[in-house]
Formats: sequence, C-alpha cells, structure tokens
Amino acid sequence: MIKTYRQFEVYKVESELIQIAAGDLNHKINLKVNKRLQSIVDSVNLLVSNTNKHISEQKKSEDSKDELIANVSHDLRTPLTSVIGYLGLIEGQNFEDIGQILKYSHIAYNKSLEMQNLVNSLFEYANVEQATSKLSVSTFDMTQMLDQLSADFELEANKRGMEIIVKSKPEKIMMSGDTEKLGRVFNNLITNAFKYGKGATHLWLEAEKTPEDVIVRVANNGQSIPQGSLSHLFDRFYRVEDSRNKETGGTGLGLAIAQSMVKLHGGTISVTSDDQRTAFIIHFPISGQ
Repeated sequence: MIKTYRQFEVYKVESELIQIAAGDLNHKINLKVNKRLQSIVDSVNLLVSNTNKHISEQKKSEDSKDELIANVSHDLRTPLTSVIGYLGLIEGQNFEDIGQILKYSHIAYNKSLEMQNLVNSLFEYANVEQATSKLSVSTFDMTQMLDQLSADFELEANKRGMEIIVKSKPEKIMMSGDTEKLGRVFNNLITNAFKYGKGATHLWLEAEKTPEDVIVRVANNGQSIPQGSLSHLFDRFYRVEDSRNKETGGTGLGLAIAQSMVKLHGGTISVTSDDQRTAFIIHFPISGQ
C-alpha cells in the first residue's frame, strides 16, 4: 500500500515536471509528498524561481540598454544635424562673406563640443556602473575638501551673484574614500546648482558627522524643483522640462553619475526642494571609515 502511494507521488511529481519542462516557468509544484521526494520538489521550485528572477533581470537589463541607446541617439541627433547643416552650407558655398563662414563654423564647433561632452559623460557613467569599478581609497578631511571646492568655484559664483558658505560640524571630519570620484560628485552637484538654481543668492556646502554617518549637503536658495520631478532627478538623461533650453544645456547624466559614485562608497543620495531651499543630501556610513 505504501509502495503504491509513493509510486502515485512520483507520478504526480513527474506530471508537474513535464509541465515545467514544456516551458511553463510560472508553474509551481504545490505538492506535499514524502520527505525524500519533497526535497526534490523544493529544489525544483527554487530552481524555477531563480530562473524566473534571472530572466526578469536580464529583460530589465536589455530594456535599460534599449532605453540608453534611444536616449543617446536622441541627444546626439540634434547637435549632429546642426553640424551637418552648417558645414553643408559652407560646403555648398551658401554664404555671403568670410564673416558668415566663421559664424557657421563657430556654431558647428559648439555643437561638436556638445556631442563630445555627452560622449565623455556616457563613458564616465558606463565606467562607474561596471561591477569591476573600484575605488582608490585614502583618508581625507571632508571639511578641507569642501573648502577647496568653495575656492575653486568662487569666481563662477561671484559672476552669478552667489555666495558660497561652508559649514562643518565638527570643524574637522576625517573619513575614507576616493577623493577623485567624490570631487566629481560635488562638482556635478555644484554645477547643477549654478545651472538650475535660478535666482539663488547662496550656495551652502555643509558637512556633519554623527555616530552613524557623515552627512554632506549641497544646497541653494534658488528656484525650487517641481515635486513631481524629484523622484526622477537621478534617472539617466532626465531633465526637468523647464531646464531644456540652450542656456543650461547639460547631458542629463550628471546626477546619475553622482548617484553611482556615492553608491560605490556605500552611501545614499537624496534631494529635497521647497521655496526656501533645494538640497542634495548624501549619507556616507561610518562603518569602514
């Protein structure tokens, strides 16, 4: 009797396996059988679950690549069309004098720089996103880094009528990290504040050390970011609609690069914005510092 029942169990499991083998990877074996056979059932269910997870991740990766290609193609098409158009005017001798030739070539040159900037940013993003990307870690003073950034951007801030204010608590914050990559993070955030913080009079670079982490804020009191855009700011190629103009430009990769570099350090970055301040807030964990 027991032998017959176990044969029946095997038959049921075989039937379930045939359905999975036929390609139904959404199927799960919902059977309670003897202990020995149950371990096989559980292993098959785990295998199917992991396979589905892998397929899902692969599809997500492929969709992401397709999106990346589409965005790059879109952002390259406009300046490339301008370059071809203006050089075509010169090539076809559709100009009145040397001044017009210089005007056309100047526009083509600037559009070429836009494409170069996009390609460079794209390579930088791809490199930092690679699983093999490594940090060149050293010990440094975060307060000193912010002071240096303030000095580096002082002239640009003055041109824009902005004052850079550095605050640190305590006055010296020693931590470990890749200073080159972190410098790139803060450069992107400060440049972002200059470009999109319309009407800002102050730019704050603030650092604070708590028992759990080091918190760095890059904030300005310029025009706020629409609430509906906040959750998308770190998406590749995303730009707030009002920022899509010739004056600000940008590749839409700066904040994505910053986020990737912060993640490499085990940290997180977020943004808040209201009528008083727009602030990018970075948390670096104390562990490993």
